[in-house]
Amino acid sequence: MLSKDILYSFNLSGDIVPLSGGQNTSVRVRNAVFKPVDDVHHAEWLLNIIFNIIPQGYRVSKPIRSKYGTFVNRGWACTHYEVGKDVKGRIEEKLLVSKSFHRDLSSIDFRNFPHTDNPWSKGHRIAWQIGELPRELPRETQEIINELLNRVSLKEQYKVQIVHSDLSGNILFDHVLSPLVIDFSPTIAPVEYAEAILVCDCIAWQGSDISEINLLPDNELYKEMIIRAIIFRLSVSAIFSKGDYLKFSEEYQAFKSIIARVFENS
Repeated sequence: MLSKDILYSFNLSGDIVPLSGGQNTSVRVRNAVFKPVDDVHHAEWLLNIIFNIIPQGYRVSKPIRSKYGTFVNRGWACTHYEVGKDVKGRIEEKLLVSKSFHRDLSSIDFRNFPHTDNPWSKGHRIAWQIGELPRELPRETQEIINELLNRVSLKEQYKVQIVHSDLSGNILFDHVLSPLVIDFSPTIAPVEYAEAILVCDCIAWQGSDISEINLLPDNELYKEMIIRAIIFRLSVSAIFSKGDYLKFSEEYQAFKSIIARVFENS
């Protein structure tokens, strides 16, 4: 639990107000937001990037250092509260924000990127064919994902950098201020991969029309990235659903129209 001692360590005090969204674990205290942290080393590395970034055309919630000089104290990180509203769709605007944000991330040295081992990092490794599907998954689940994996092959060279792999619901809008990028979910991949995830998520989860897939360039690189983006999402769903094929199937149905469109044009 977030205690008064932790608040004081960030030079704050006041009422603790729960915030909805994400995993519903964040709280607001005055003009600051506290979020629990599982991997301290990973969080410190990422928050240092956000602290030093100078955004142009978008905003980020800058982290607040504790009185000990760290961004995380006793399992909690603290950032400035920024206004913004989650809006479904608006893919074209979100892609513009993505381009600006990734432009500013392009100079980050990611050679010491901290390794994580959670369903999302496993999903990325499966999507990039450097990790395997859990063998205990139902046969039908494995067949669906393996069919997609058979449609892509690793190239010798990709231009990769640190990217935000979950932007569709993590760009907030305001009537006056520029869009706000939140909940940095990093991986090392091409920017085109992050853009494909953004567009596919908006279509599958937010009700955007399938025709908006055309906002991505119609070339072989983006077709590959779309397939890898879907493999990522389905792999994460498979891991979370464990042996429940019906639960996994719901996620598969959400992405099925995108799969059909990409294969139709292949």
